[in-house]
Order: sequence, then structure tokens, then C-alpha cells
Amino acid sequence: MPGVDPAMSVHWLYVDPHYKPVNKKKRTFSEEKGEAIHEEVDKLLGENAIRELLFPTWLVNMVLVPKPNGTWQMCSDFTSINKACLKDFAILYKVVDFLDSFRGYHQIFMAEEDVEKTTFITEYDIYC
Repeated sequence: MPGVDPAMSVHWLYVDPHYKPVNKKKRTFSEEKGEAIHEEVDKLLGENAIRELLFPTWLVNMVLVPKPNGTWQMCSDFTSINKACLKDFAILYKVVDFLDSFRGYHQIFMAEEDVEKTTFITEYDIYC
């Protein structure tokens, strides 16, 4: 989001250190869904929004949700990492209000030390 200091808008994951990392087995998808995932991954790689990862600690699968226009929305099933995260109630409400009123949808950078906790698997590779 242009004009907002990344230090103010970086997303951190507060993972309970006692929680064991979860590695999900790779799901198989139909050819249509596999192509949709491949297209989305190529797009994200081209935007430098994701990168390949060889040795993941946390690993989740993709979930495809149908959109009203007949295409697929690719989502990550972060249920396991969400369960491991400590709940943080010390939110900066003024900042959140500003972000919510600026635009309906935002891309907030993940803190570099937490990026590998957002790892997902596809038919071909592993990305974070």
C-alpha cells in the first residue's frame, strides 16, 4: 500500500513456542483446479509475492473456492498455524481504522522471520 511505512504495517505471527509445527500431506486436484493453481502461482511468482522453499517447517495445502464468475479463488488452509498462534489483544486500533477506511482490500507484508510459516504445497513445488 503506497505511502504507508512497512514497519507500521508488517504482519507478525505470534506462534506458541510449545506448539509443534504441522506438515500437511499434498492434496491432489482435478486437472481444472490444478491449472488454476498453476496460473495463480505463476502470477504470484511474477509479482515476487511468493518464493520457492526447499525445506519447510510448516506446510499447508491450497483450497480452491469457486467465484461467481466461474473461476477459482486460491486460498491457503492456515487452520493449523492459526491454532498455534497466540491471540494478540494489543491491537493499534487507530492504525487498523486507517487501513480499513483507506481501501476495502490490502496486501500487508509478512515479517521476514514469519514468512516460512506460511508455506504451501502445490503439485510441482513448495512456496512461501
